[in-house]
Amino acid sequence: MNDISLLYYTDNTIQESTRQKIVDYLLKVTENKYPIVSVSQKPIDLGHNICIGEIGKSKHNLYRQILAGVREVKTKYVALAEDDTLYSPEHFLYRPEDDACSCNTNGWYAQPEKDFYWRVRNHETDAGGFWGAIARTEILLKDMEHYFKLNPIFYGGDGTSHFLSRAVKRSSKDPCVTFIHEVSMGYNQFRKLHRRHGHPLPEDKVETLEQFGNIKDLWKEYWE
Repeated sequence: MNDISLLYYTDNTIQESTRQKIVDYLLKVTENKYPIVSVSQKPIDLGHNICIGEIGKSKHNLYRQILAGVREVKTKYVALAEDDTLYSPEHFLYRPEDDACSCNTNGWYAQPEKDFYWRVRNHETDAGGFWGAIARTEILLKDMEHYFKLNPIFYGGDGTSHFLSRAVKRSSKDPCVTFIHEVSMGYNQFRKLHRRHGHPLPEDKVETLEQFGNIKDLWKEYWE
């Protein structure tokens, strides 16, 4: 019996053909062997679907979707899965310590205007995020409930400092790729990211990743 479930969430603003291709890839790399709870703002056909309604796009509402989903997870561990990220099979094999929420730092970005994959400088310490989070289910549930106890309405911050668990960085052997697209919630944040970190160093840019191939071909496959 599997000890981990996938908690997939989407605000349904990504173009549907792309969203479905990314879901199909997720099912392929996981061999459809993990239970899935999906939380969406419009109904979708994926695992146990919770349609939370069209509440809009914000970090606060993203947490609302995670909270709604993690309440339905029945396994000991839960791995978050975002609607614009391609995961490696090995990513889901990791299990964190009991009091920790792990964040994968082996993530690369794909953007339509760039002919290379890129990652942030000092990615081993500065990268990560909920796209690659894995935690014990009860720990993530406590984090989300604690956040909303402190922030019943959106207050303008990202809220991560209000979580109870330890955030642990780890790097998967194989990379994951997140698409940066105009309707993604973090689209404008990446401009701030460049101001903070500068443009990618040569070692943080590649045209091809073994698992995903050439970036131009990947973008065409998923977005055109």
